[in-house]
Amino acid sequence: EDSRPGVSVTVNDDDEAALVVSESTLSLAEAGGIGTYTVKLASQPSGNVTVSPTSNDTSIATVSPDSLTFTTENWNTTQPVTVTGINDNLANDDGQRTVTISHTASGGGYENVAAMVSVTVTDDDAALVVSESTLSLAEAGGSETYTVQ
Repeated sequence: EDSRPGVSVTVNDDDEAALVVSESTLSLAEAGGIGTYTVKLASQPSGNVTVSPTSNDTSIATVSPDSLTFTTENWNTTQPVTVTGINDNLANDDGQRTVTISHTASGGGYENVAAMVSVTVTDDDAALVVSESTLSLAEAGGSETYTVQ
């Protein structure tokens, strides 16, 4: 019989399930402008993890691929996500539109883990600019000039 005192050891796992995105913001052009960033997991999952990037407004920007799969082997290898600006043929008041790309994870202990990327799409359409908002003319043959750009 062993009479030596026993030692109890407790290991606390401090690895947190989180998505690591290489960019929190992107800027791209409206008509086919492309931006790319990468995603990986912060810690090794217990099984396969699917991450689904989605645009909250596909009339502004689309995202591909539709899903990323991380395994217990490739969890810390970055995978690319591509965002493409969509042309709308409208001049936006402030010259840009913003969309949020959300990333929702599922499986492997990553249920309900999420990350966001904010994307600003710069407008390529020009608004009409009128040089005068009001003209006063004499009733009998008066004339004034204004320009439209």
